This record gives sequence, C-alpha cells and structure tokens, in this order.
Amino acid sequence: MTEHPVVATPLPDGADRAYAKSIALRYLIASTVILGASGLLGMILRDSQAGAGRVPDAWYYAIMTAHGLGAFVGWGAFAVMGLAWWVLAEAGIPIRRFGKWMAEATWWLMVGGVFGVVVTCLLFKFGGSWVFLFPISLYGAGVWGKWTAFFFTFSVLLAGLAIVTWCVGVLHTVVGPALGAVSKNPINRYFTSIGWGYLSPKKFASTGKGVPYAVIPLAVIALDMIIATLPLAVMLILLLIHAFAPGVTVDPLWAKNILWWFGHPVVYLLLFPAVAIYYTLVPKKAGRPLVAGNIIAIGWAIAVTANVIVWAHHVYIDYPSGTIQASLNVISQPLTFSVTVVSALSLYSLFFTIFRSNYKWDTVGTALFLGLFSWFSAGLSGIVNATIAFDQVVHNTLFIVGHFHQMALEGIGFAIIAATYAWLPEFTGKKLYSDRMGRWHVWLTFTFANLNSIIWMDQGIHGAPRRYSVVPHHWNSLNEWAVPVTFILVLSQLLFAWNIIQTIRGKGENRTVVSWQQAAPAVIAKTVVLAGLLGAIIVGGWALGRHVGQTTAAAGTTPSAATPTTVGGGDVASGKTLFTASGCSGCHTLAAAGASGTVGPNLDTTKPAFSKSVDRITNGGGAMPPYGKQLSTQQIKDLAAFITASTGGADDSGG
Repeated sequence: MTEHPVVATPLPDGADRAYAKSIALRYLIASTVILGASGLLGMILRDSQAGAGRVPDAWYYAIMTAHGLGAFVGWGAFAVMGLAWWVLAEAGIPIRRFGKWMAEATWWLMVGGVFGVVVTCLLFKFGGSWVFLFPISLYGAGVWGKWTAFFFTFSVLLAGLAIVTWCVGVLHTVVGPALGAVSKNPINRYFTSIGWGYLSPKKFASTGKGVPYAVIPLAVIALDMIIATLPLAVMLILLLIHAFAPGVTVDPLWAKNILWWFGHPVVYLLLFPAVAIYYTLVPKKAGRPLVAGNIIAIGWAIAVTANVIVWAHHVYIDYPSGTIQASLNVISQPLTFSVTVVSALSLYSLFFTIFRSNYKWDTVGTALFLGLFSWFSAGLSGIVNATIAFDQVVHNTLFIVGHFHQMALEGIGFAIIAATYAWLPEFTGKKLYSDRMGRWHVWLTFTFANLNSIIWMDQGIHGAPRRYSVVPHHWNSLNEWAVPVTFILVLSQLLFAWNIIQTIRGKGENRTVVSWQQAAPAVIAKTVVLAGLLGAIIVGGWALGRHVGQTTAAAGTTPSAATPTTVGGGDVASGKTLFTASGCSGCHTLAAAGASGTVGPNLDTTKPAFSKSVDRITNGGGAMPPYGKQLSTQQIKDLAAFITASTGGADDSGG
C-alpha cells in the first residue's frame, strides 16, 4: 500500500457551501445551549451527593436522567452531527437535495426529542434513566405515572429517529458524484467511501488521489448507527404499546441486549465524527497532510463490522451461571479490543502529523492536542472496562462514570470546542472575539474535567456504586473535593459562552498566533500563579464543603439525650452506620440518617415498632426486597434498633 497523501479541496463559495455553513451553525447553537443547561444540572448532582445542597431522591434521579441524555445526546451527538455537514463541505462533498431534507428533519427531531426529555424529567420527575430494564420505566412507584413514562419513551424515540435520518442523509451525500468513485454500484461506492480504495485500488477505484480521510469515519458510523438504532426503535415502540396493552411484552434480558446493541455504537456516533474533525483540523494546524493517512483505512475496515457486534461487553456478568455468558464473554473481549485498532492508528497518524511540524498553538491547536491526549487516556480506562477480570471489579461503579465523562467531555468535547473556535468565524463571517480567552477556557476545562473524572475513578476502584443519590459516607471526603472542582469547571464555560456571544456580535479582535518559544516564559509564570490560586480555591472549597457536610449531618443526626443506645439487643450506633452503608437512604426518609428517599415509607411518619422493622428487613414486603440472607441476625437487630430509637417507635422486643 503506497502512501500518497490526500489533501481535500473544500467546496468553493456558493450555494452548497453557504447551506453547509447555515445548517452546521444551527446545530452548533442549539447543542451549545443544551450544553449550558446540562452542565448546570451536572453541578447540582455533584453538589447534592456532597451534601452541599441536597435534593430529594426523586428529583435527583430525574435531574440525572435529564443531564445524561442532554449532555450526551443533546450536546455531544447533536454538535458533531451538525459539524459533520461542514466537514463534508471542507472535503469538497456537497449536500444534495435529499440530504438537505434529512439534515432539516434531523434538527427538528432532535430538538423535539430533547425538549420532551427535559419536560418529562424536570416537570414530571421521570427518573428512570434511558438504560432501564423493560418494562420497569412504566412503574414509577408513585413518583411518575404511565403517561409520563410514555412521553419520555416517545421523546427518546424521536431522538433515535433523528440519528437515523442523519445517517441516511450522510450516506446519500458520501456516495454521490462528488465521491469520485468509478463504479456505479451503490455497494461498491459505499465501500469506496470508507477507504477500501486504499486497500484495493482496482476494485474500489476513484478519480483523483482518493477519498478524503475525514469522509471515512462519517461513512462508517452512518451505516453502523442505522443497524444499531432500528432494533432499539422497535423495542421503544413495543414499550409504548405495553404501557396500555400489558400482554404485548418481551423478555427483559433480550431487551437489555437490544439496548446495548444500540448503547455501545452510540458512543461512536460521537467519537467517529469527532475523529473526522481531528482529521480535518490537525493537518491545517500542522501545515501538512495527515501522516500515514492511508494506513488508517485498515482500522476503519475493522471498525465498520466490529463496532456493531461488541455490545455484549456491557453484559459481562448479567446472565445466570450455566448459560451463554461464558461464550459471550469469550467473543466480546477480543472484539472490543479490536475496535481500539482504529483509535491507535488514528492517534499515531495525528500525533506524528503534529510532530516536528510548524504546529500553531493557538486556541484551536491547543484544544485539538488536549483532545487527542484525552482520547488516548480515556481509551486506556476503556480497556479496563473491556477486560472481564477488571470489569468484575469496576462494573456499575463510579469508575465507569469517570471513564465516559473523560471520553465524552474531553476526548470528544475538545474536538467540538476546537471546531467551534475554528469554524464559528467562518460560519458568521466575523473574527473570533479573543484567542487568549479561548486558551484560558481550554486549559481550565482540561484541568478540572480531568480532576472531576479522577475523583470518580478513584471512588469507583474502591467500590463506590453509580446511580446512587447518596453514596456510603466513607466517600464523603472525595465528594467534598468534587464541589469546588465542578464549580470551577462549570464557571470556566462562561468564558466559552462569552467568546461565542461576542464573536457573533462582531466584537472580534485581530488574532496573533505566537510560537511556543515566544510564549513559554509568560505561560510558565501564569501557570504557577494559576496553580496557586486554584489550589487555594480548592482547599477553601473543600474546607467549606466539609464544614457544611458536618453541620448538616450534626443537625440531622444528633440524637437527643434521651435516645437509648440499645433496643431489643441491637446497637443503635451500629445500626445508623449500617442504614447508610446498606443503601436504605435511597428508599426511605429518616431525619436521623439524613435520608430523604421517597420509594419506601417515610419512617419518621410511620414510626415502625421494633418487631415490625425486624420482620420487614428480614422478609421484605411490598416493593422492599428481603435482606434476611444478606445481613446477619445481629445486623438486622442493629438496623431495627436504630430505626426504633430514631423515630420513637415502640420497643416491643420484650428485652
């Protein structure tokens, strides 16, 4: 395979280029607004877990659902989907009439889907997440009703249809005449669009030097996401029918597999267009073609197939023993590793394009480099998740949350940020307001987004569970550190917002790009000063958060002088510790434990007697599972003693 660097020729000024600017700008503005709202919701969640402004459990899970879908799909996916239209224009490929219809339909479907998610979550408290087991989201334990679940599911379906229409539009665009494929066969033209001409030039021939590299990941993900999304759409429709016709149902484990059949490729819906952005912008900043660009076709040849058959690594430990679990695991682990080939080859190519080039270290160049670094580091933690031996330790812990925030917010997010700074002036015809402000934004985001993820990963390695409104108390210290970290992370996005607004208003400055040799002394000095200031802010924030947490705990949990230390042979102090550690706070309200759960009975109100608490903890009842096999007899007595002593319930133990 001979290396002949391909340099794409952008579309000339005219109607096609103008439309690409217009549609990309619309996607970018809408997704950036969603980012702002989602970021604020994320800060509320972080603060709540640390005890600095605790929100009730039902609201916590509703906010978590809105934040997750809003940030991941409403910002990340929506932004790269819009920027992809401009990447194609930069590659010299116009959007034809049908593609324009699909681009417009995608915008409206996505906006409608995100709006529906926000309304059902933030007004009607839907807190089931989108990764629920079929049909559990329809049963809200009195927090939300069937109609709320119905409209939430319908909103997710709209977002899924937006993905399908985007994919169809991209496929229609990349196999068009501008591709330069010699064959008229649509299948041959598609494989030409994903770079197979670099592997077999005669069979997948094209005019010119070859397919622009940035087109390849877009063509790959467009096909893969149609294959991944349509089964999910069928499952969502079945769920909508099941809401009013319970006889129409499916096996929950089958439904979970369908969920992850979509749920893993949707990560690549964000990553692959982000890679297309890197392929487009890094060579421009380096002033030379992509190094070893032809070799990346090998990785994409693997990715186009492996991408849609690696779902099972999300269900490594879901099946009962003696079933197909072992076979799934044996297949999924190496397949998952194979997907890393395209990342490894792409990172090799991009880093060596930068190496020993006249790379421009302005805001765009810096964001691109930090994004590549984050893509690499997040990929390493992804290998941990994909390895069965490690996954058994970190599965469903906060380590997973740290991993996908690092990949989505940094590896993919910095591609979006770099593209915004690079192309917003092109879209608006106005100069960037401040390159210096942009660099401050990029470095602050990189620093504090990494700290945020590191805190989660550390908690997860030590067993902290994910999707809990209140985690066991021994992780409180790290949660308190997270408060100032997320505050500064969110605050730094105001620089981004202000730069965008001022650029659109035409307040831009003349940008001056300086070399590293010129900038190094000032950068080092400012970094030292910044580190000192940020260190002081973090320490101060940690101290404040710790003080608030201790004050809140003292106010809510200090027993009165008359509170007994033992009841019915159970130790009250041990029961209090066990109440939090066992997750009781997630379901019950109990002031003495600082708990505000709404799933189960309010213990402060019901004041259960000691014997009733022992029976209910041991045998379960209603929505509560039995704990008789998980807790010892003494632990059950300790829990019952704490509940009885804290609420003033009757001690009918006879002891």
